[in-house]
Amino acid sequence: MIIFILGGARSGKSEFALKLAESLNAKNFYYIATAQALDEEMKEKIKKHKEKRNKKWQTVEEPFKIEEVLKKLNRPGNVILIDCLTLWITNLMMFEKDLKKEFEKFLMILKKYKGKKDVWLICISNEVGLGVIPETKTGRKFRDITGEFHQKLAQISDENYFIIAGCPIKLTSFFYNI
Repeated sequence: MIIFILGGARSGKSEFALKLAESLNAKNFYYIATAQALDEEMKEKIKKHKEKRNKKWQTVEEPFKIEEVLKKLNRPGNVILIDCLTLWITNLMMFEKDLKKEFEKFLMILKKYKGKKDVWLICISNEVGLGVIPETKTGRKFRDITGEFHQKLAQISDENYFIIAGCPIKLTSFFYNI
């Protein structure tokens, strides 16, 4: 089963995802961390995120090749939480990876999780399209490709949530099949 959790920065996405994951009837809990500790601020943020997880969580740090980790962890009884996809996209852009190719690989692996009742994949990402128009061309490109990627992910997901001010809103997913 694929659960997609989307929301703004500091909206409570990670906390909601952890509580949701821990409520599932799972044996193993994996946290795929996409952040890289490139500066002191990010080191502190990573430390705080680690402190919020209890000891049942196994952390896998992977800033680029998430699909390889997902191939290995697609086993009954596993909960896999990816935090977060916007950082993953940032990593790919910073290191000039082929975004289309990387998205295709990721979405293909996700389809193997769809509808499963004994393995859960929870994907967290930041909604980047609700704010002001980014000033730079790179910022606008990031917003646009992230928004398009989110739409594809939401279509594949079994459940979608939007988090605002710590409040989860379950989204419907009929995608223009009116």
